[in-house]
Amino acid sequence: MPKAPIALGIAPSRLSLLLHVLLAAQVAGIALLMAPLWLGASLFAVMLAVTLYALRGRPRGTLRALPLADDSLRWEWQDAGDAAWRPVVLRCDYLGPWLIGLRLDGRRLWLWPDSSSAASLWQLRRLLVQQRPT
Repeated sequence: MPKAPIALGIAPSRLSLLLHVLLAAQVAGIALLMAPLWLGASLFAVMLAVTLYALRGRPRGTLRALPLADDSLRWEWQDAGDAAWRPVVLRCDYLGPWLIGLRLDGRRLWLWPDSSSAASLWQLRRLLVQQRPT
């Protein structure tokens, strides 16, 4: 009996956003206190630009694992608001209890605990552990 496909809805993480904003604010605050005003202000502007760039690049969509007859998986990605599924190459770089680091067609994707439901992340971890070469 073939296994059912597993779909994982991925939303931008608020925890990740909070961490990035706090780190950027600390660096900019220290620069404003310790450096000359022109250097601190320019560093603040750079930190703001980097944070906004990180906000824009956060992926949103659905990752799907389709079991094949030879016990391998075919991974597909669907962008939010798009109806078409496209096949992708998925590689797991980091698999931890809080974070999952993936390469999705070469694009970095960090899954935080609030990126998807706990059950979906648990299923994904099981699939990634099973797919690791021994």
